[in-house]
Amino acid sequence: MQQDTAPPSLAPAPAPIAALAIVNARVWTGDPRRPWADAVLVRGEYVEAVGSSAEIRKRAGSAHIVDAGGMMLTPGFVDTHVHLRGTLASGMPADLVLIDRDIARVAPETVRDATVVLTMVSGRIVYDRDNLTH
Repeated sequence: MQQDTAPPSLAPAPAPIAALAIVNARVWTGDPRRPWADAVLVRGEYVEAVGSSAEIRKRAGSAHIVDAGGMMLTPGFVDTHVHLRGTLASGMPADLVLIDRDIARVAPETVRDATVVLTMVSGRIVYDRDNLTH
């Protein structure tokens, strides 16, 4: 009996999102000069701005706005050749993870219960558990 040796088909990579603003989040920026913010604006493959929800809403224009309701947003730590420590800063690749709780403020034994809600790699939504970006 002959085995089918055709490689599995891969879904095409998603296109970068045109513009996405995530507001009302607890944003760990990875930048020691400003480690915390509460909003991020992404256009295409890059972070356009990191700041307060009010600042980002003003800059958002026609961007899709996601109200994170206090969830934690962190760098995605996926781009090892650009930002080894992981940073969310203007001009950096839009690699980020939205987590359902602020893991910096919960009891250590409950961190394992945290759930990823959204993952973005170079401005491409690769995981969106709750369809926040649609």
